[in-house]
Amino acid sequence: MKELKNWFLKNIDIKLLSIFLAIILWLYIAGGENPMVENFIDISLTQTNLGEDLVIKEFPTNVSVGIKGPKNIINNISSHQINGIVNFSEISKEGLYKLKVEVTPPKKTQITRIIPSEIKVEVEKVLTKEVEVEYSLIGVPEKGYSLTDEPRLNPPKVKIISAQSVLENIKQIICAIDISGIKEDLRKKINVKAVDVNGNEVKEVKIEPDIVEVSISLTRGYPEKQLTVKPKIIGKPAPGYYISEILSNPDEIKIFGNYSKISYIEFLETIPIDVSGITKTLSVKVPPALEEGLNIVEGEVELIEVTIQVKEVIIQKILKNIPVVPQNLSPFVSCEIKPEVVDITVEGKNILIDKLEEENIKAFVKFMDNFKVEQKVKVQTDLPEGISLIKVEPEEVTVLINK
Repeated sequence: MKELKNWFLKNIDIKLLSIFLAIILWLYIAGGENPMVENFIDISLTQTNLGEDLVIKEFPTNVSVGIKGPKNIINNISSHQINGIVNFSEISKEGLYKLKVEVTPPKKTQITRIIPSEIKVEVEKVLTKEVEVEYSLIGVPEKGYSLTDEPRLNPPKVKIISAQSVLENIKQIICAIDISGIKEDLRKKINVKAVDVNGNEVKEVKIEPDIVEVSISLTRGYPEKQLTVKPKIIGKPAPGYYISEILSNPDEIKIFGNYSKISYIEFLETIPIDVSGITKTLSVKVPPALEEGLNIVEGEVELIEVTIQVKEVIIQKILKNIPVVPQNLSPFVSCEIKPEVVDITVEGKNILIDKLEEENIKAFVKFMDNFKVEQKVKVQTDLPEGISLIKVEPEEVTVLINK
């Protein structure tokens, strides 16, 4: 034991220096094999502490972070090991906010950068609205069968819960019912969905309940419906003409057909009637345009007499600076008219007004007293046949008699 102690203490300073140098060398080698490195990685972004009565209008899905640490750790870090968090604990009402992104680094690493370090978010109030459930029918029942009445939905109304901006985009809550080939009463539970004006599903909404029970009753035969006839007009009359009246005889027709089709029809259109270029009344007999599966009830007229009446367009025109001339003035006197010209507004058929020129219009004044030096006289006009006077501006002029 003494010999071992003597050996350990012999040249102790050299031995300690050797150990120190060995540690330095090991640290140098280890540091060279596993240096500190920095890398950028995209991480998911989540929100926390948002009030139940609030909702975020738009929220980014990820941010990019710079992370620094030993090479062997950094190379093995995946994006799902780090989360970016946006804390809404201090947000209590709707509005536009700028909030900090918080990131907790894994052990032995540090976050050097967050891009972006802050995000802008718009917070909205969560609203609840009660709406009626509507339905759409897919297909038709077995031939010879039809719906007795409208489908019954239970419940008929549901609650929709979402941000105000989302609720404003919802046109209807709809239940699609497939009745293809059914030949007996139907009862089933069907999911409802919210759709926008284009028929696209709106998913950012909660529906309570999101399932309704549908009941459908069938009957043999087909329901009937009395519909107003609406002639379908294409084209336009000749220039200068317009359609003044459209008459149909009969003006109503009774049809029958499957309930799923007949229930949607509000009026009965005819096949198209072309009125291009017409200048006088047109009378034609045309059939109604019936969708497949719909028919005219026996005994009803199958051809509809349609009368389209046209008239010429009546338009107005202003003729400016028409000279005013005197009439019935004694040859022994002269006069001065103030103002010397007037503006005349006239109206008539388009074909006549188009040809009307200023020289076709005459404006004049008549007066009985040739000895009154100054007098106010109403302006009169002489117009071509078919042209009506609307107004003269000014209506009166001042006449100065020069004796």
